[in-house]
Amino acid sequence: MDFEHYDEQSRTVKQPLYDYYAQKAKAHTDITDGYCLDVGSNGGYFGLALAKITNLHMTFFDIADEALQKAQKNIVEDGLQQRATTLLGDVHAIPLEDETMDIVISRGSIPFWEDPALALKEIYRVLKKGGKTFVGGGKGTPEIKEQIEENMRARGQEIDREAMNKMHGDGMKRDYDALLKSVGIYDYVIHRGQDGIWIQMYR
Repeated sequence: MDFEHYDEQSRTVKQPLYDYYAQKAKAHTDITDGYCLDVGSNGGYFGLALAKITNLHMTFFDIADEALQKAQKNIVEDGLQQRATTLLGDVHAIPLEDETMDIVISRGSIPFWEDPALALKEIYRVLKKGGKTFVGGGKGTPEIKEQIEENMRARGQEIDREAMNKMHGDGMKRDYDALLKSVGIYDYVIHRGQDGIWIQMYR
């Protein structure tokens, strides 16, 4: 991955996407205080957008050190040093104690999990009682996509509509009901719509 290019795009033309999902996560979970884990955070774009509209303390968690370096840079740029930190590790063995997070979020990392059932079980393990998740993937609504295209045109950037419309591969087409039940998780809702697939687990 070209982290430099991805970071620049995510912090500029694609910012409406993260703002949209942050608002959706806030509305669906109704959790605005406490501790949040952003799994597969990359440069922290989803979590930073959520932090700006809540009082959550964010932990940006990724397997790539270079991604977390970008996240740390963005934390400072957004003035969130008092409410944000980074954590290096693998979602299949999250280096946190049981029941430490009020909310766990993730956008777009599920297709890259080698064992999604184990990863979801780990996410569930670190949720506090009363905690919730907002984990999934999507490219936003048609309106969001148009806004991103407008941002790209304004910057003189070429628009690849095939890439814009492509979901995160076959990884988002798994039977998540079966995966969740296979690891003993039954308190959940899966939201499926034009803006993606989102798993909301309840502790």
